[in-house]
Amino acid sequence: MASETLTGLRAKGLKAAMPTELLAYAVSKTDEDVDRWVAVARELLLASRKLRKLADMSLEEFQKTFDLKREEAERLMAMFILGQKVGIVGRGETEIERIDGPEDVADLLDDLRHERQEHFVAIYLDAKNVILRIKTLHIGTANASIVGLREIFREAVREGAVGLIVAHNHPSGDPEPSAEDIAITAKIVEAGKLLDIKVQDHVILGEKRFVSLNRQKLM
Repeated sequence: MASETLTGLRAKGLKAAMPTELLAYAVSKTDEDVDRWVAVARELLLASRKLRKLADMSLEEFQKTFDLKREEAERLMAMFILGQKVGIVGRGETEIERIDGPEDVADLLDDLRHERQEHFVAIYLDAKNVILRIKTLHIGTANASIVGLREIFREAVREGAVGLIVAHNHPSGDPEPSAEDIAITAKIVEAGKLLDIKVQDHVILGEKRFVSLNRQKLM
């Protein structure tokens, strides 16, 4: 039976996964093994702060940290080095697990700029704005009746989040918020107040720029 983490990965697709989930999956030997490696992966990523630093780990460090055989550690090391070479780890300077402003959200969800459908995403945060989880809540045109508050905050409670940020893309390329975007945000903010979970921002991604509703004082 697949672990909860792996079930979630397969449901949302690897491209939408958190780095911690991908790393846990990469070092797991069986489907049932993924969950137990999530905490180890998160601790390692938080300690390194930057994803590219993982490519600087020695073969022995990979073996010891993840209890891998030499050939398994070599394959994992090769994966990180390949990512570093082709640039799929992003700019390399971004702290991948902490949100300090809407610019970080835009960098984190950059792939959404090119999607042809709207993707509505929640980013769950701890007290230090470290990302606990990213969850795609809806794909398709978002409106107040489709974006379920229960689903947004169920994950927040499960993760012990004290804050969250929602974000979505505008396939038109224009990130200016619609009246519906503002209405959705107001509903989410009010629900967050009832649960003592701060909704920090709603970031809308366009083709070449983004809009922060918090920065524009629209929430």
